[in-house]
Formats: sequence, C-alpha cells, structure tokens
Amino acid sequence: MPALERTLRTLRTLRTLRVGASLAAASRTPAPRGVLARPRAFGGSSAAAALASPSWDALRAALDATPADASLASLVTSSSLRRDEYLHPSGVATFWLLRHADTDPDAIAFDPACDLGVGPNADVLAAVAQQDAILYGARSRPGVPLGLASSLVAAAIAKLPRGDASKSPVALVPLPRMCEWARDGERWSDDDPALVAAGEEAIECAKAIALGKPRPGHSVLGQGTFRAGERAWMRLCEMHMEEDEEVAREMATFKGAMRGAFAPAHMADTDPEYIALAGGAMAVLKQ
Repeated sequence: MPALERTLRTLRTLRTLRVGASLAAASRTPAPRGVLARPRAFGGSSAAAALASPSWDALRAALDATPADASLASLVTSSSLRRDEYLHPSGVATFWLLRHADTDPDAIAFDPACDLGVGPNADVLAAVAQQDAILYGARSRPGVPLGLASSLVAAAIAKLPRGDASKSPVALVPLPRMCEWARDGERWSDDDPALVAAGEEAIECAKAIALGKPRPGHSVLGQGTFRAGERAWMRLCEMHMEEDEEVAREMATFKGAMRGAFAPAHMADTDPEYIALAGGAMAVLKQ
C-alpha cells in the first residue's frame, strides 16, 4: 500500500521533526478556518452547554493548575470547542486540532514535535494527524479526555472523497510497549489456545523478536525469524492491544468515529528503532 508506506515514513519524520525559526514564522500564516464543534457532541444539551461553557481563560487556568483539578474533564467537555484543519508548512501532514472557540482560528502555530499545551501548541487541546486517507497520532493535552479527539477523526473522514475505495479511512495506532510487555511477563509462555496453536517454532521466533536476539542456532535476528514467528507474534499483539490501556484508549478514539475493528499488522513499520519496540507491528483499522 504506497499510501501506508508514505505515512510510515511521515511517522518516522515526526519522531525527529524540529521546527526552526523560519518554519515557525511560516506556521503563523492563515490556515483554513475551523468548524465550531457542536456542544452536544461532548455531552449535555446545546442550551445547557452554551450556558455553562467556560471562557478560554478560565479553561486555560484550570489546565495549567498543578495538580489538575478533579473536575477538569467535565470543564473541558462543557466548553465550546472548535475543530481546526491545519496543513503544516513542512508538508508532512494535515493536522486536525481541537481548540477553544474563543481562540483565533487564523492564528495557528503548531509543532508536531512539541507536547500539547506547550509553546506553539499552547492552545491545542487534542490533535490527530492525517495523510491521504490514513489517520494516526491521536493525542490530547494532560487532563483532556482523549475521546474528544474522535470529533477530529470524524471531521477528517468527512472531507475524504466518497465512492473512491482508495480513499477509505485507515487508522494506525503504534504499539511502543509491545516488546517490553512480552519480555516482562514472558508472554510467549502463556497457555493461550491461539498462541499454543501457532506451534513451537512460531513461539520460539516470537520470543526472539521480543528479546531482540537471534533464536538458538541462528546468528542474526533476520527476516526468516519474523516470517516464521508471524502467527505467534500477531496473537501476542492481539493480547497486548487488549491489555495496554494507552493503546486501548487511542484505538477507542478512532473507533468513536470509524466502523470496523483494529487488528495487528505484521511488520507494518520496519524502522530498526520501532522493530526493537514493537517487532514492527502496529494496530490497524481499515474501514
């Protein structure tokens, strides 16, 4: 899938992307105006939300409080929020940003390498990245429910051309703790029926992938090990996707606006750094 390959390259670019002064200046150019999110999309009736909606200054003060107030989530969901579409000047991707309706829709400066709520991302509550029909990178500012980013996913999907199978939405969720999870619990030894059914060789290969070491009798951790271990590694990934709370929250965010179910994809990203973290696997939803 060429589009997926381009997106994975973009993901690797975003890991190290740093915006310089010239790019920061360019990012202050006018961007497409945002769409006011309907208050009822975040809970409560429109009338009630309009009456209760706090100003951006009030919400920002609550977000900046340390420690965050326990009522912060309800304060965010009662706010009048806007979805902004932002094409990054670097051209790597379009970013969908959730911001308070009080903020200026034409004054967007966004750096994908920065945390939300920091620097140029000071007024960004949640974000989702898009390249072609592929969506990824759902995240939210601390204290902001990640589920609110579902409205950004829906906005991105709404702009895709209809009737074109090549533009059917695809969501990617990385599994950066996959190998660590497998090692810590020696999960290749689980008596899960589907894992056992994969066979001893596949399980031995999955163990080698998790450890990042060649299996006995081999000098390198090579393509043969990944091929032979695919069935066992995919079953371990399925188990991890259910148990890792951060992965589950991100998948739920996409599923809030997309049909279908996530499944692990073998060797979806062959970057050596990512292979060491996840054996190359990613959770993928193809609508």
